[in-house]
Amino acid sequence: MEEIENPSTYQQLRNDILEGEIQPESKLSIAVLAERYGSSAAPVRESLSRLAAEGLVTRRGQRGYWAAPISAEEFVEVSRLREMLEVDAFRQSIELGDLDWEARIAGARHRELAVRKQAELTDSEAAVQRTRENRRFHMALISGCPSQWQLRFISTLYDQSERFRRLSLSHAVERSTKPPVDEHEQIMQAAFKRDVKTASELLRLHIVHSNQQVMQTLFPNS
Repeated sequence: MEEIENPSTYQQLRNDILEGEIQPESKLSIAVLAERYGSSAAPVRESLSRLAAEGLVTRRGQRGYWAAPISAEEFVEVSRLREMLEVDAFRQSIELGDLDWEARIAGARHRELAVRKQAELTDSEAAVQRTRENRRFHMALISGCPSQWQLRFISTLYDQSERFRRLSLSHAVERSTKPPVDEHEQIMQAAFKRDVKTASELLRLHIVHSNQQVMQTLFPNS
């Protein structure tokens, strides 16, 4: 029983799907995955069932499992719900958050800036690290929200949207542009000033801008 619930296999497979290492609609062979993660078949099956419940994997009758497909319609829906719930949770966090809440944001911001400076990372490693620290920062922003159900929903929606974002990064054309405005810094400073209206609008626009970039890259004709 302990082997079936092995969290390592589940987390590795989940990360590979979210980070684009396993492409959408890829066939997920239990034998291949077991070899990939140094596991046996039982924890792979359990992991696939859990990920199917999360919407990251699909099962096609008796034919097996596939990584979930992506579509513009799904991304728009996920983005709409995430924006609505996350901005609302941020408003609550600003109104209710204490010094520990501010410390979580500051700590996440420090980690994010530190990762940007790690020149020894490969482009692929750097992208994965930036994605993880970006998530940490966003979750810190809303960590003052008292509703655990709302936070769980947001976490699920965030992971789903990040799957699209990681795929868009792998398809993006590299281009030289001037450094963008540091939106995270602006959001953090407005939050620390307890300026609910400004901070909430900055976060909303940040999410919208990020989603627009994904749409333009993955679904240019939508």
